[in-house]
Amino acid sequence: MTLANPAPNIARWLGAGALWGVVVAAALGLSVPARAQTGTLEQYLLAAAANSPAVGDLGYQLGMLGIDSAEVHARQRPQVDGTGQVLYAPSGAHWGYDPAITNGGLYAAMVGASVPLFAGNRLQSALDSVGVQNLVLRAVLQDTLLELGRRITEQYISAYADQRALQLAQERLRLMAVEDTVITRLTAHGIYQQTDVLGLRVNLHAQQITAAQAEAQLHKDLRLLYALCGIKETALTELAPPGLTPSAAFDPANTPRMQRYVADSLVNAVANRRVDLYYRAQLRAVGDAGLDAITIGDIPNRFGASAGLNLQVPIFDGGRRKLEHQRVALKEATRKGYRDFLSEQLLQRHALLMDAAVRADSLVADYRRQYAEEEQLINLYRVELGQALVRPTDLFLTLNDHARTADAMVQAEADRERTLNELIHLQ
Repeated sequence: MTLANPAPNIARWLGAGALWGVVVAAALGLSVPARAQTGTLEQYLLAAAANSPAVGDLGYQLGMLGIDSAEVHARQRPQVDGTGQVLYAPSGAHWGYDPAITNGGLYAAMVGASVPLFAGNRLQSALDSVGVQNLVLRAVLQDTLLELGRRITEQYISAYADQRALQLAQERLRLMAVEDTVITRLTAHGIYQQTDVLGLRVNLHAQQITAAQAEAQLHKDLRLLYALCGIKETALTELAPPGLTPSAAFDPANTPRMQRYVADSLVNAVANRRVDLYYRAQLRAVGDAGLDAITIGDIPNRFGASAGLNLQVPIFDGGRRKLEHQRVALKEATRKGYRDFLSEQLLQRHALLMDAAVRADSLVADYRRQYAEEEQLINLYRVELGQALVRPTDLFLTLNDHARTADAMVQAEADRERTLNELIHLQ
C-alpha cells in the first residue's frame, strides 16, 4: 500500500482559504512574527497557532515519525554485535566442578551478524504503520487547529463587538456635546428653559457612563484575547472587522474528524496485513567469527567462523489468526458506524447554520436600515432644535431609542459573525 503525503491537503481540510493557510504554516514550524503588529484576525490566529503548546507537541510528534521511518529501514540492514566471555573453573582432587561440565574454563570472543532475507513485505508493512500514524497525527493537528481557531475567532468577535459599541457610544457623546453648546446658547437667550439644559446634561452623563462601561468591557475582552493567543500585550489595539466568509460548498469528508476516520480505516487495513505477515516464514542469514577455547593454551589454534540460515515457520497457533482478524473487523464496523453518524450530523448542522446565517443577514440589514433612518431623524431634530422649532426632550427620546437600536445592531452583527464562525469551523 502506498500512503499519500497529506501535507498539500491540510489547508483544504481547515476550509477557510488563505487565512487557514497562514495558520497551517505556523503549525508546521514556518517563520512567523513574534507578536501581532496590527489588530487583524489573521494575525491573532497566527500568533495563537505559533504559541500553542498543543500544536507544538503535535509538530514534535510528526518530527519523531521521521525518526521512526529511518529506524524501520535500519532494522532491515545487517545487525552486527560482539560478545566476549572468560571463565576459569579451578578444581582439585576432592573439590571443584566436574571438568566434564566446565571443561576447566571458557575463553570466547566473537563478532556475530544477521540480516533478514526476502523481507520486503515486512518492511513495507512497517513503513505503512508509520505512514498511517503520520495521517492520524495530521488529522489531530487539523482538529486542534480548527478548534483553536474557533475559540480565538469567538473571542475576537466579542472584542470587536465591544469596540463597535464603544465607537457608537463615543459618536453619541460627541453629538450630545455639540447639542449641549447649542441648547446652552439658546437658553441664555431665553428660548429654552434651564431644565432643558439640565436634562441634556443628565443624558450626557449617562452616555459617558455607558461609554466607560463599553471601554472597560473592551479592555477585558482584549486581554482575554491576548491571553488565548499567548501574546504579552496590555495596550488597547484597534481591531479590523473579522471579515468571515464561509466556503460555498461543504463536504463532511473534508473535515478533520472525518479525516481521522479515514486514517483509522488505514490503521485497520495495516493491522490485518500485519496479522497475515506474522504467519509467513521468516528467513535470516546469520554468521559469526572469533575464537572459542577451553584453555588459554588453545587460544591461538581456536580462531574460526561459521555461517548459516535461520528459518522460522509458524505451524499452528490454536486459531489466534482468525480471532485477530475478527477483532480488527469489529473495530472497522465500529469505525463505520461512527463515521456515518458524524457525516449525517455534520450535514444537519451545516443546514441549520446556513439557515441561521441567512436569517442573521436579514436581521442585521433591518437594524442597519433602522439605524440609518434614526440618524436622519436625529439630524433633522438637530436642525430644528437650532431654530427652536422642537423641544429638546424630543431629541433626548430619539437619542435614547437610537442608543438601544445601536446596541441591538451590534449584538445582531456579533451573532451573525458567531454563526459564520461556527460554519467555518464546523467539525
